[in-house]
Amino acid sequence: MKIVRMLMAAVAVILLAGSLVLTYAHISTPESKLWVLATSFSPYALVGFVVALLLLLVARLGAGVAIRRLALYGGVVALVGAVAHAVWLAPLYAGKHPTGKPDLTVMTLNLRFGLGDADKTVELATARKVDVLVLEEVTPEELVKLDADGLNVLLPNRYGTADPGVAGTVISSAYPLEQGKQLAVHNGGYQVRVLAPKPFWLVAVHTGQPLTSLSVWRSDHAAIHQAVAALKGPKIVAGDFNATLNHAPMKALLDLGLHDAAEQANSGWQATWPGDTKARSGFPIPFGLIAIDHVLSSSPFGAISTQVVKIDGTDHKALIAELADQVS
Repeated sequence: MKIVRMLMAAVAVILLAGSLVLTYAHISTPESKLWVLATSFSPYALVGFVVALLLLLVARLGAGVAIRRLALYGGVVALVGAVAHAVWLAPLYAGKHPTGKPDLTVMTLNLRFGLGDADKTVELATARKVDVLVLEEVTPEELVKLDADGLNVLLPNRYGTADPGVAGTVISSAYPLEQGKQLAVHNGGYQVRVLAPKPFWLVAVHTGQPLTSLSVWRSDHAAIHQAVAALKGPKIVAGDFNATLNHAPMKALLDLGLHDAAEQANSGWQATWPGDTKARSGFPIPFGLIAIDHVLSSSPFGAISTQVVKIDGTDHKALIAELADQVS
């Protein structure tokens, strides 16, 4: 039993150390590659702290002075850490959000090199009565398939470009689009005026991946921030940000008066990556890990609900946000 207690204490210490690293990443959001990666997974510190606390509580039963002392001090750290992360995650689950019939439904999906199932994508957009669809990694061949499945009939107004590889970003809308402009976002970024009953600016984005090039990731987010800050009136920003809400660029974007739809709707933990893990060989994880696809909106829009849906062929999940016009 002594050896078991020592092993439990050792595992608890390792979990505490890892959770403290993730907590530091959450608080300070440093922007070296490894810290950006750690920040992506910082919510998992809650699990680490809770498991460490349980292990320490069990290990201290009948243990000697050293382990009991470790359990006391380590338990305090674990408890404080768990409470802190629970508070940080609380907005995803608790709060007040708009209710009633949605005035606007927005969907975003990264199609992974144009390999996402076109038929299922259009079928989902149809079933959920999507008004505005932002697609990333749209290749010319994929766009032909999407239109063959009826996307151009369902959402006849379009802006953006289908390109080979990862650089194609396309906006499809039930409402007319005007004043379109391309942004300096490496994988595709556009701003356009959507002439809905309550007109708004839409910014559709797909940033570079930080582990591939941190400088590109930073410059992409800087371009998005600059574009959003310059727009007047209601705004919606949607796409693949390659960042969670805990990353510094996303915090800065939210400081412009935007709200994350999943958080505002109290939708809980909705990871968007990975999606269909069969689409990514060598990555057999059956559940989502991080939320890097987002729909952000400013007043008067407020999120009623969000949902993530797996689409075959792509390692991202579709994110659907139902928004209410709180002024109407």
